[in-house]
Amino acid sequence: MKILTSQEAKNIDKITIEKGISSEILMEQAAFAVADIVENYNPTLILSVVSKGNNGGDGVATARILKNRGYDVEILIVGDPEQGSKDFKKQLEIAREYQIDIFNYKDISVDMKKYDLIIDGLIGIGLKGEVQGEISEVIKEINNAGARVISIDIPSGISTDTGEILGQAVVADETVTFGFLKIGHLLYPARDYCGEIKIAPLSFDNSLLSSINRELIRDELAKSLLPYRPNDSYKYRFGSILILAGSKKYPGAPIITAIGAQRTGAGLVKLITPQDSSDILGLEPSVIYNSLNKEYFEEDDVLYLKEDIERSNVIIIGPGITEKAIRFVDKIVNQYKDKKKFLLDADALALLKDENTQLGENFVITPHVGELAKVFKNVKNDVFTLEDYAKKIDCTVVYKSSTTIITNGEETYFNIFGNSSLAKGGSGDLLSGVIGSFMAQGLPLMQASVLGSYLVYKTARDLSEEYTSYYVTPRLIADNIYKTIIKLEK
Repeated sequence: MKILTSQEAKNIDKITIEKGISSEILMEQAAFAVADIVENYNPTLILSVVSKGNNGGDGVATARILKNRGYDVEILIVGDPEQGSKDFKKQLEIAREYQIDIFNYKDISVDMKKYDLIIDGLIGIGLKGEVQGEISEVIKEINNAGARVISIDIPSGISTDTGEILGQAVVADETVTFGFLKIGHLLYPARDYCGEIKIAPLSFDNSLLSSINRELIRDELAKSLLPYRPNDSYKYRFGSILILAGSKKYPGAPIITAIGAQRTGAGLVKLITPQDSSDILGLEPSVIYNSLNKEYFEEDDVLYLKEDIERSNVIIIGPGITEKAIRFVDKIVNQYKDKKKFLLDADALALLKDENTQLGENFVITPHVGELAKVFKNVKNDVFTLEDYAKKIDCTVVYKSSTTIITNGEETYFNIFGNSSLAKGGSGDLLSGVIGSFMAQGLPLMQASVLGSYLVYKTARDLSEEYTSYYVTPRLIADNIYKTIIKLEK
Protein backbone atom coordinates (compact mmCIF):
# COMPACT_ATOMS: atom_id res chain seq x y z
CA MET A 1 0.00 0.00 0.00
CA LYS A 2 1.54 3.28 -1.16
CA ILE A 3 1.98 6.21 1.25
CA LEU A 4 1.71 9.72 -0.21
CA THR A 5 2.87 13.18 0.71
CA SER A 6 0.38 16.02 0.48
CA GLN A 7 1.99 17.18 -2.76
CA GLU A 8 1.86 13.71 -4.32
CA ALA A 9 -1.83 13.48 -3.44
CA LYS A 10 -2.46 16.85 -5.08
CA ASN A 11 -0.51 15.79 -8.17
CA ILE A 12 -2.59 12.64 -8.59
CA ASP A 13 -5.76 14.71 -8.18
CA LYS A 14 -4.53 17.21 -10.79
CA ILE A 15 -3.53 14.56 -13.36
CA THR A 16 -6.85 12.77 -12.91
CA ILE A 17 -8.74 15.98 -13.65
CA GLU A 18 -6.52 16.72 -16.67
CA LYS A 19 -7.41 13.31 -18.08
CA GLY A 20 -11.13 14.07 -18.00
CA ILE A 21 -12.45 13.07 -14.57
CA SER A 22 -13.80 16.38 -13.35
CA SER A 23 -13.21 17.74 -9.87
CA GLU A 24 -16.99 17.66 -9.35
CA ILE A 25 -17.07 13.91 -9.99
CA LEU A 26 -14.20 13.32 -7.57
CA MET A 27 -15.90 15.47 -4.95
CA GLU A 28 -19.16 13.57 -5.38
CA GLN A 29 -17.34 10.23 -5.00
CA ALA A 30 -15.59 11.48 -1.87
CA ALA A 31 -18.85 12.75 -0.38
CA PHE A 32 -20.64 9.45 -1.01
CA ALA A 33 -17.80 7.61 0.75
CA VAL A 34 -18.01 9.88 3.80
CA ALA A 35 -21.82 9.66 3.87
CA ASP A 36 -21.65 5.87 3.90
CA ILE A 37 -19.36 5.98 6.95
CA VAL A 38 -21.63 8.46 8.72
CA GLU A 39 -24.63 6.19 8.22
CA ASN A 40 -22.88 3.42 10.17
CA TYR A 41 -23.44 5.50 13.32
CA ASN A 42 -27.19 5.93 12.70
CA PRO A 43 -27.11 9.59 13.81
CA THR A 44 -30.19 11.65 14.60
CA LEU A 45 -28.78 15.17 14.16
CA ILE A 46 -25.66 15.88 12.07
CA LEU A 47 -23.53 19.01 11.76
CA SER A 48 -21.08 19.38 8.86
CA VAL A 49 -18.46 21.94 9.85
CA VAL A 50 -16.71 23.31 6.77
CA SER A 51 -14.37 26.00 5.60
CA LYS A 52 -14.06 27.49 2.13
CA GLY A 53 -11.67 25.07 0.42
CA ASN A 54 -12.29 21.79 -1.40
CA ASN A 55 -12.26 19.86 1.88
CA GLY A 56 -15.19 22.05 2.82
CA GLY A 57 -16.78 21.27 -0.55
CA ASP A 58 -16.55 17.57 0.36
CA GLY A 59 -18.27 18.36 3.66
CA VAL A 60 -21.08 20.31 2.01
CA ALA A 61 -21.66 17.58 -0.58
CA THR A 62 -21.72 14.97 2.20
CA ALA A 63 -24.37 16.96 4.05
CA ARG A 64 -26.50 17.18 0.91
CA ILE A 65 -26.27 13.42 0.28
CA LEU A 66 -27.23 12.67 3.89
CA LYS A 67 -30.13 15.13 3.69
CA ASN A 68 -31.32 13.37 0.56
CA ARG A 69 -31.17 10.06 2.43
CA GLY A 70 -33.52 11.42 5.06
CA TYR A 71 -31.10 12.52 7.79
CA ASP A 72 -31.45 15.71 9.78
CA VAL A 73 -28.31 17.62 8.84
CA GLU A 74 -27.05 21.20 9.06
CA ILE A 75 -23.97 23.02 7.76
CA LEU A 76 -21.74 25.44 9.67
CA ILE A 77 -19.39 27.56 7.54
CA VAL A 78 -16.21 29.00 9.06
CA GLY A 79 -14.87 31.90 6.99
CA ASP A 80 -16.25 33.93 4.11
CA PRO A 81 -17.98 31.62 1.60
CA GLU A 82 -17.61 34.27 -1.10
CA GLN A 83 -13.86 33.67 -0.97
CA GLY A 84 -14.29 29.95 -1.33
CA SER A 85 -12.97 27.68 -4.05
CA LYS A 86 -15.00 27.19 -7.21
CA ASP A 87 -16.07 23.70 -6.21
CA PHE A 88 -16.95 24.77 -2.67
CA LYS A 89 -19.23 27.54 -3.92
CA LYS A 90 -20.85 25.16 -6.43
CA GLN A 91 -21.61 22.63 -3.68
CA LEU A 92 -23.02 25.40 -1.48
CA GLU A 93 -25.38 26.44 -4.27
CA ILE A 94 -26.64 22.89 -4.61
CA ALA A 95 -27.03 22.50 -0.82
CA ARG A 96 -29.23 25.59 -0.72
CA GLU A 97 -31.43 24.07 -3.44
CA TYR A 98 -31.84 21.04 -1.18
CA GLN A 99 -33.01 23.44 1.56
CA ILE A 100 -30.33 22.48 4.08
CA ASP A 101 -30.01 24.82 7.06
CA ILE A 102 -26.71 26.68 6.61
CA PHE A 103 -25.13 28.92 9.26
CA ASN A 104 -22.01 31.06 9.33
CA TYR A 105 -19.83 30.90 12.42
CA LYS A 106 -19.28 34.65 12.58
CA ASP A 107 -23.03 35.40 12.43
CA ILE A 108 -24.58 32.86 14.76
CA SER A 109 -23.66 30.84 17.82
CA VAL A 110 -24.25 27.12 17.28
CA ASP A 111 -24.45 24.77 20.25
CA MET A 112 -22.42 21.79 19.00
CA LYS A 113 -23.41 19.70 22.01
CA LYS A 114 -26.90 19.17 20.55
CA TYR A 115 -25.49 17.14 17.63
CA ASP A 116 -24.65 13.46 17.98
CA LEU A 117 -22.35 13.44 14.94
CA ILE A 118 -20.07 16.13 13.52
CA ILE A 119 -18.38 16.00 10.11
CA ASP A 120 -15.00 17.75 10.09
CA GLY A 121 -14.53 19.37 6.67
CA LEU A 122 -12.48 22.34 7.79
CA ILE A 123 -8.99 22.01 6.35
CA GLY A 124 -7.89 18.65 4.91
CA ILE A 125 -4.41 17.91 3.57
CA GLY A 126 -3.45 21.46 2.56
CA LEU A 127 -2.56 22.84 6.00
CA LYS A 128 0.79 24.66 6.08
CA GLY A 129 1.00 26.71 9.31
CA GLU A 130 -0.63 26.66 12.73
CA VAL A 131 -4.40 27.01 12.88
CA GLN A 132 -5.49 30.29 14.43
CA GLY A 133 -8.51 32.49 15.01
CA GLU A 134 -11.94 31.14 14.22
CA ILE A 135 -10.64 27.79 12.96
CA SER A 136 -8.84 27.18 16.25
CA GLU A 137 -11.94 28.14 18.23
CA VAL A 138 -14.16 25.84 16.19
CA ILE A 139 -11.79 22.90 16.59
CA LYS A 140 -11.95 23.33 20.38
CA GLU A 141 -15.74 23.38 20.21
CA ILE A 142 -15.83 20.21 18.09
CA ASN A 143 -13.60 18.39 20.55
CA ASN A 144 -15.72 19.51 23.50
CA ALA A 145 -19.07 18.69 21.88
CA GLY A 146 -19.22 15.07 23.01
CA ALA A 147 -20.37 13.99 19.54
CA ARG A 148 -18.97 11.35 17.24
CA VAL A 149 -16.57 13.00 14.79
CA ILE A 150 -15.79 11.96 11.21
CA SER A 151 -12.86 13.79 9.62
CA ILE A 152 -12.53 14.18 5.88
CA ASP A 153 -9.09 13.15 4.54
CA ILE A 154 -7.18 14.03 7.75
CA PRO A 155 -8.30 15.65 11.01
CA SER A 156 -8.15 19.43 10.73
CA GLY A 157 -5.06 20.87 12.40
CA ILE A 158 -2.71 17.99 11.55
CA SER A 159 0.25 18.22 9.20
CA THR A 160 -0.24 15.72 6.38
CA ASP A 161 3.52 15.22 5.96
CA THR A 162 4.64 14.98 9.59
CA GLY A 163 1.65 13.98 11.72
CA GLU A 164 2.31 16.95 13.98
CA ILE A 165 -0.41 18.99 15.65
CA LEU A 166 -0.29 22.54 14.32
CA GLY A 167 -1.85 24.51 17.13
CA GLN A 168 -5.17 22.72 17.61
CA ALA A 169 -6.42 19.53 15.96
CA VAL A 170 -9.72 17.71 15.71
CA VAL A 171 -9.88 14.42 17.59
CA ALA A 172 -11.78 12.10 15.23
CA ASP A 173 -13.49 8.77 15.80
CA GLU A 174 -12.92 7.94 12.13
CA THR A 175 -11.01 9.52 9.29
CA VAL A 176 -12.05 8.90 5.70
CA THR A 177 -9.13 9.47 3.36
CA PHE A 178 -9.21 9.19 -0.40
CA GLY A 179 -7.28 6.78 -2.58
CA PHE A 180 -4.21 6.39 -0.40
CA LEU A 181 -2.85 6.85 3.09
CA LYS A 182 -0.71 9.91 3.71
CA ILE A 183 2.43 10.08 5.85
CA GLY A 184 0.68 12.05 8.59
CA HIS A 185 -1.85 9.28 9.17
CA LEU A 186 0.92 6.93 10.30
CA LEU A 187 2.96 9.07 12.68
CA TYR A 188 2.27 10.11 16.23
CA PRO A 189 0.70 12.17 17.61
CA ALA A 190 -1.62 12.19 14.57
CA ARG A 191 -2.37 8.46 14.89
CA ASP A 192 -4.10 9.22 18.20
CA TYR A 193 -6.23 11.90 16.50
CA CYS A 194 -7.27 10.01 13.37
CA GLY A 195 -9.25 7.26 15.07
CA GLU A 196 -10.05 4.42 12.70
CA ILE A 197 -8.86 5.22 9.18
CA LYS A 198 -10.92 4.20 6.16
CA ILE A 199 -9.52 4.50 2.63
CA ALA A 200 -12.16 5.37 0.04
CA PRO A 201 -11.28 4.48 -3.56
CA LEU A 202 -11.92 7.32 -6.01
CA SER A 203 -11.42 7.42 -9.79
CA PHE A 204 -7.82 8.54 -9.47
CA ASP A 205 -5.31 8.07 -12.25
CA ASN A 206 -2.75 5.71 -10.72
CA SER A 207 -0.04 6.24 -13.31
CA LEU A 208 2.02 8.22 -10.78
CA LEU A 209 2.15 5.35 -8.29
CA SER A 210 5.22 3.77 -9.89
CA SER A 211 7.22 6.81 -8.80
CA ILE A 212 5.98 6.68 -5.20
CA ASN A 213 8.66 5.07 -3.05
CA ARG A 214 6.93 4.88 0.34
CA GLU A 215 4.89 1.89 1.41
CA LEU A 216 3.02 0.48 4.41
CA ILE A 217 4.16 -2.92 5.70
CA ARG A 218 1.20 -5.30 5.61
CA ASP A 219 0.70 -9.04 6.03
CA GLU A 220 0.73 -9.61 2.28
CA LEU A 221 4.08 -7.87 1.86
CA ALA A 222 5.67 -9.88 4.67
CA LYS A 223 4.30 -13.09 3.21
CA SER A 224 5.93 -12.31 -0.13
CA LEU A 225 9.32 -11.80 1.54
CA LEU A 226 9.50 -14.98 3.62
CA PRO A 227 12.45 -16.94 2.16
CA TYR A 228 11.90 -20.41 0.74
CA ARG A 229 13.51 -23.23 2.71
CA PRO A 230 14.07 -26.27 0.46
CA ASN A 231 14.03 -29.63 2.19
CA ASP A 232 17.28 -30.63 0.50
CA SER A 233 19.41 -28.20 2.53
CA TYR A 234 22.23 -27.92 5.03
CA LYS A 235 23.02 -25.33 7.70
CA TYR A 236 25.34 -23.15 5.61
CA ARG A 237 22.57 -22.85 3.02
CA PHE A 238 20.87 -20.53 5.53
CA GLY A 239 23.88 -18.43 6.41
CA SER A 240 26.29 -17.94 9.27
CA ILE A 241 25.93 -15.10 11.78
CA LEU A 242 28.58 -13.80 14.14
CA ILE A 243 27.20 -11.77 17.04
CA LEU A 244 29.74 -9.57 18.80
CA ALA A 245 27.84 -8.14 21.72
CA GLY A 246 27.65 -7.63 25.44
CA SER A 247 29.98 -6.39 28.18
CA LYS A 248 30.44 -6.77 31.90
CA LYS A 249 27.72 -4.15 32.33
CA TYR A 250 25.19 -5.72 29.91
CA PRO A 251 25.52 -9.53 29.76
CA GLY A 252 21.86 -10.17 28.84
CA ALA A 253 21.55 -8.19 25.59
CA PRO A 254 23.59 -10.61 23.42
CA ILE A 255 21.53 -13.55 24.66
CA ILE A 256 18.31 -12.03 23.33
CA THR A 257 20.00 -11.20 20.01
CA ALA A 258 21.29 -14.76 19.58
CA ILE A 259 17.91 -16.30 20.39
CA GLY A 260 16.24 -14.01 17.85
CA ALA A 261 18.66 -15.08 15.12
CA GLN A 262 18.38 -18.78 15.95
CA ARG A 263 14.57 -18.85 16.20
CA THR A 264 14.07 -17.32 12.75
CA GLY A 265 16.02 -19.69 10.57
CA ALA A 266 19.70 -18.75 10.51
CA GLY A 267 21.84 -21.77 9.71
CA LEU A 268 24.63 -21.10 12.20
CA VAL A 269 24.68 -18.59 15.03
CA LYS A 270 27.90 -17.85 16.86
CA LEU A 271 27.93 -15.53 19.85
CA ILE A 272 31.15 -14.06 21.22
CA THR A 273 31.01 -11.80 24.26
CA PRO A 274 33.67 -10.06 26.35
CA GLN A 275 32.20 -11.19 29.68
CA ASP A 276 30.19 -14.25 30.68
CA SER A 277 26.84 -14.61 28.85
CA SER A 278 26.92 -18.42 28.99
CA ASP A 279 23.29 -18.51 30.11
CA ILE A 280 22.58 -18.68 26.38
CA LEU A 281 23.58 -22.36 26.46
CA GLY A 282 20.83 -23.16 28.91
CA LEU A 283 18.27 -21.35 26.78
CA GLU A 284 19.48 -22.39 23.32
CA PRO A 285 22.43 -24.86 23.36
CA SER A 286 22.60 -24.92 19.55
CA VAL A 287 24.16 -21.42 19.62
CA ILE A 288 27.95 -21.61 19.44
CA TYR A 289 29.26 -19.55 22.34
CA ASN A 290 32.61 -18.15 23.46
CA SER A 291 33.69 -15.52 26.00
CA LEU A 292 36.87 -13.45 25.85
CA ASN A 293 36.92 -13.07 29.66
CA LYS A 294 37.33 -9.31 29.69
CA GLU A 295 35.21 -6.27 30.54
CA TYR A 296 34.60 -5.06 26.97
CA PHE A 297 35.81 -5.58 23.39
CA GLU A 298 39.14 -3.96 22.53
CA GLU A 299 40.76 -2.98 19.24
CA ASP A 300 43.22 -5.90 19.28
CA ASP A 301 40.33 -8.38 19.45
CA VAL A 302 39.70 -7.88 15.73
CA LEU A 303 42.86 -9.80 14.92
CA TYR A 304 42.07 -12.48 17.50
CA LEU A 305 38.61 -12.95 15.99
CA LYS A 306 39.80 -12.97 12.39
CA GLU A 307 38.88 -16.61 11.71
CA ASP A 308 35.38 -16.23 13.18
CA ILE A 309 34.80 -13.04 11.21
CA GLU A 310 35.91 -14.50 7.91
CA ARG A 311 33.71 -17.59 8.32
CA SER A 312 30.57 -15.51 8.81
CA ASN A 313 28.18 -14.03 6.27
CA VAL A 314 26.67 -11.48 8.62
CA ILE A 315 28.17 -9.68 11.61
CA ILE A 316 25.91 -8.15 14.26
CA ILE A 317 27.69 -5.66 16.51
CA GLY A 318 26.35 -3.48 19.26
CA PRO A 319 23.84 -4.88 21.75
CA GLY A 320 25.26 -4.24 25.20
CA ILE A 321 28.85 -3.44 24.13
CA THR A 322 29.04 0.10 25.69
CA GLU A 323 30.92 2.94 24.01
CA LYS A 324 34.18 1.68 25.53
CA ALA A 325 34.28 -0.76 22.60
CA ILE A 326 34.04 1.90 19.89
CA ARG A 327 37.64 1.49 18.70
CA PHE A 328 36.94 -2.22 18.24
CA VAL A 329 33.83 -1.35 16.19
CA ASP A 330 35.72 1.19 14.11
CA LYS A 331 38.49 -1.26 13.25
CA ILE A 332 36.28 -4.21 12.31
CA VAL A 333 33.97 -2.03 10.22
CA ASN A 334 36.77 -0.38 8.28
CA GLN A 335 38.57 -3.67 7.73
CA TYR A 336 35.56 -5.71 6.55
CA LYS A 337 32.97 -3.19 5.31
CA ASP A 338 33.33 -4.29 1.68
CA LYS A 339 33.51 -8.02 2.46
CA LYS A 340 30.76 -8.72 4.99
CA LYS A 341 27.19 -7.71 5.74
CA PHE A 342 26.86 -5.78 8.99
CA LEU A 343 24.06 -4.87 11.37
CA LEU A 344 25.03 -2.12 13.82
CA ASP A 345 22.91 -1.45 16.88
CA ALA A 346 23.06 0.33 20.23
CA ASP A 347 26.49 1.66 21.22
CA ALA A 348 28.07 0.52 17.95
CA LEU A 349 26.22 3.46 16.43
CA ALA A 350 28.62 5.84 18.17
CA LEU A 351 30.72 5.21 15.08
CA LEU A 352 28.42 7.68 13.32
CA LYS A 353 29.40 10.60 15.55
CA ASP A 354 31.98 11.37 12.90
CA GLU A 355 29.84 13.31 10.40
CA ASN A 356 32.01 12.12 7.51
CA THR A 357 31.28 8.44 8.14
CA GLN A 358 29.86 6.52 5.21
CA LEU A 359 28.95 2.91 5.82
CA GLY A 360 27.91 1.47 2.48
CA GLU A 361 25.29 -0.81 0.99
CA ASN A 362 26.35 -3.79 3.17
CA PHE A 363 25.09 -2.11 6.36
CA VAL A 364 21.87 -1.99 8.34
CA ILE A 365 21.69 0.29 11.38
CA THR A 366 18.86 0.03 13.91
CA PRO A 367 18.75 3.18 16.09
CA HIS A 368 15.90 4.17 18.35
CA VAL A 369 14.99 7.83 18.82
CA GLY A 370 17.60 8.50 21.50
CA GLU A 371 20.41 6.67 19.70
CA LEU A 372 19.86 8.54 16.45
CA ALA A 373 19.71 11.85 18.31
CA LYS A 374 23.20 11.18 19.70
CA VAL A 375 24.74 10.91 16.25
CA PHE A 376 22.38 12.95 14.09
CA LYS A 377 19.12 14.43 15.35
CA ASN A 378 15.65 13.48 16.50
CA VAL A 379 13.78 13.04 13.22
CA LYS A 380 10.68 11.42 14.71
CA ASN A 381 8.28 13.41 12.51
CA ASP A 382 10.61 14.15 9.62
CA VAL A 383 10.63 11.28 7.14
CA PHE A 384 12.35 13.37 4.50
CA THR A 385 15.37 14.19 6.68
CA LEU A 386 15.67 10.53 7.68
CA GLU A 387 15.68 9.52 4.01
CA ASP A 388 18.38 12.09 3.30
CA TYR A 389 20.46 10.76 6.19
CA ALA A 390 20.19 7.18 4.89
CA LYS A 391 21.46 8.42 1.53
CA LYS A 392 24.27 10.36 3.17
CA ILE A 393 25.66 7.38 5.08
CA ASP A 394 24.65 5.01 2.24
CA CYS A 395 22.93 2.26 4.23
CA THR A 396 19.59 0.90 5.36
CA VAL A 397 18.21 2.62 8.46
CA VAL A 398 15.66 0.93 10.73
CA TYR A 399 14.44 3.86 12.83
CA LYS A 400 12.71 2.31 15.82
CA SER A 401 9.85 4.38 17.15
CA SER A 402 6.10 4.15 17.81
CA THR A 403 5.90 4.00 14.03
CA THR A 404 9.09 2.36 12.80
CA ILE A 405 10.48 3.75 9.57
CA ILE A 406 12.79 1.68 7.37
CA THR A 407 14.60 3.49 4.58
CA ASN A 408 17.68 3.46 2.40
CA GLY A 409 16.84 6.86 0.99
CA GLU A 410 15.39 5.37 -2.19
CA GLU A 411 12.65 3.22 -0.64
CA THR A 412 10.82 3.80 2.63
CA TYR A 413 8.55 1.46 4.60
CA PHE A 414 6.35 2.16 7.60
CA ASN A 415 5.71 -0.46 10.30
CA ILE A 416 2.66 0.36 12.45
CA PHE A 417 2.27 -3.06 14.09
CA GLY A 418 4.27 -2.11 17.19
CA ASN A 419 2.71 -1.28 20.54
CA SER A 420 3.79 -0.48 24.09
CA SER A 421 4.80 -4.09 24.80
CA LEU A 422 7.96 -3.32 22.80
CA ALA A 423 8.83 -0.35 25.03
CA LYS A 424 11.05 -2.59 27.16
CA GLY A 425 14.74 -3.30 27.36
CA GLY A 426 15.81 -6.06 24.99
CA SER A 427 13.23 -5.47 22.26
CA GLY A 428 15.79 -3.84 20.00
CA ASP A 429 18.32 -6.59 20.74
CA LEU A 430 15.78 -9.18 19.62
CA LEU A 431 15.01 -7.20 16.47
CA SER A 432 18.73 -7.07 15.58
CA GLY A 433 18.97 -10.84 15.77
CA VAL A 434 15.87 -11.41 13.66
CA ILE A 435 16.88 -8.94 10.93
CA GLY A 436 20.40 -10.38 10.93
CA SER A 437 18.95 -13.86 10.48
CA PHE A 438 17.19 -12.91 7.25
CA MET A 439 20.25 -11.06 6.02
CA ALA A 440 22.18 -14.31 6.49
CA GLN A 441 19.49 -16.28 4.66
CA GLY A 442 20.10 -14.14 1.59
CA LEU A 443 17.39 -11.50 1.63
CA PRO A 444 18.46 -8.04 0.42
CA LEU A 445 19.04 -5.75 3.38
CA MET A 446 15.86 -3.73 2.93
CA GLN A 447 13.71 -6.85 2.63
CA ALA A 448 15.39 -8.47 5.65
CA SER A 449 14.68 -5.34 7.67
CA VAL A 450 11.04 -5.19 6.59
CA LEU A 451 10.38 -8.87 7.29
CA GLY A 452 12.32 -8.91 10.55
CA SER A 453 10.53 -5.88 11.95
CA TYR A 454 7.16 -7.27 10.87
CA LEU A 455 7.73 -10.60 12.63
CA VAL A 456 8.84 -9.03 15.92
CA TYR A 457 6.16 -6.33 15.97
CA LYS A 458 3.26 -8.49 14.78
CA THR A 459 4.14 -11.22 17.28
CA ALA A 460 4.28 -8.62 20.07
CA ARG A 461 0.89 -7.22 19.08
CA ASP A 462 -0.74 -10.65 18.91
CA LEU A 463 0.73 -11.66 22.28
CA SER A 464 -0.54 -8.42 23.84
CA GLU A 465 -4.10 -9.46 23.05
CA GLU A 466 -3.56 -12.65 25.06
CA TYR A 467 -1.17 -11.53 27.81
CA THR A 468 -1.52 -7.70 27.80
CA SER A 469 1.28 -5.35 26.77
CA TYR A 470 2.39 -5.17 30.42
CA TYR A 471 3.39 -8.83 30.47
CA VAL A 472 4.92 -9.39 27.04
CA THR A 473 8.74 -9.52 27.05
CA PRO A 474 11.37 -9.93 24.30
CA ARG A 475 11.92 -13.52 25.42
CA LEU A 476 8.19 -14.27 25.13
CA ILE A 477 8.17 -12.73 21.65
CA ALA A 478 11.14 -14.89 20.61
CA ASP A 479 9.44 -18.02 21.94
CA ASN A 480 6.25 -17.28 19.99
CA ILE A 481 7.57 -15.81 16.76
CA TYR A 482 7.03 -19.18 15.07
CA LYS A 483 3.27 -18.59 15.26
CA THR A 484 3.56 -15.48 13.09
CA ILE A 485 5.74 -17.37 10.61
CA ILE A 486 3.17 -20.17 10.41
CA LYS A 487 0.49 -17.62 9.47
CA LEU A 488 2.70 -16.30 6.67
CA GLU A 489 3.35 -19.81 5.34
CA LYS A 490 -0.34 -20.60 4.93
